Amino acid sequence: MNTQTFTLKPSTFDIQLCTWQEAFSHYLQTDYRKITHRQLSEKSIKLAIQHIRVFGLWHEDKFNQPFEPGNLTNYDLHVYRKYSLDEKKVEAATWNSRYWALGILCLWLGHPELMDGIEIEEQMEGSEKHRSLTDLEHHRLVNIIELDTRRGKINPLQALTVCEYQKAIRDWASISMMLHAGLRVDECAMVEAGDITINDRSGIVLVRNGKGGKRRKVTLNLPLRNALKVYFKLNLQTNTLFGVSTRTLERIAKDIGKRIDIPDLTPHWLRYTFAKRMEKKHVPLETIRRLLGHKNIETTKVYLRSSMAELQSAVEDVT
Repeated sequence: MNTQTFTLKPSTFDIQLCTWQEAFSHYLQTDYRKITHRQLSEKSIKLAIQHIRVFGLWHEDKFNQPFEPGNLTNYDLHVYRKYSLDEKKVEAATWNSRYWALGILCLWLGHPELMDGIEIEEQMEGSEKHRSLTDLEHHRLVNIIELDTRRGKINPLQALTVCEYQKAIRDWASISMMLHAGLRVDECAMVEAGDITINDRSGIVLVRNGKGGKRRKVTLNLPLRNALKVYFKLNLQTNTLFGVSTRTLERIAKDIGKRIDIPDLTPHWLRYTFAKRMEKKHVPLETIRRLLGHKNIETTKVYLRSSMAELQSAVEDVT
């Protein structure tokens, strides 16, 4: 692949001239988080770089000229989508992963509008990676995270230390934020105290930097408002509201999942449950899209597609 030099502003990189691949890699590791407030894992960074490398090689072969990111057009992306799905016949999940990486590339170039009209591919089968909690599982989860904060009052032999009590309250509030407001795990990790507004009968969380750098407001239901009110009384001083990383939130969810016999529980399951429960209550699809922070309503439609476990359960219920 062509290794043309790429000029960066002095404030963003120490070297003025480097290959665009190096510049893009540096962006993923540094400036991407500053812009979106989302931290990519090392695995995600490698995946994004690999997807863009493959795209660059395809672009050079297709148009018979060196790939220059600065000359990328919306047309190029449309042709690549058609090539990926119609000619190479890649799986929907593979294209959607490429779509994600291309979106980051366009954001890096300062032209996210290049992705306009470029759509993800609908997956015809349910996903094995996540599912929504059943009503019983939902009740058990909500019940246990609140009871954890009152263990000492319920059983004096399980009295909590100050540190344990603070952690229990934090876990209750953070898990509730993902379960009842549908925030992504990285959004939950980055939310700040000033982003929360709680009134007597309503509340809002402002997500300043959602996926793609989008801002949105999500309303807070009563269980979440109650958890946050108790948490705010602790008056813990941290840069972010909960003062924990995405990895810690993932561990908290997994630990709680084991206690309610859902060992694979992840923060994404909580967000997915939020979406599915709204769907069951006949909330309009457009409203669900806005609350989840999806740019395209087609993404929401795919997102709400039943998982394999849910499809199996539906079949079993038919007698």
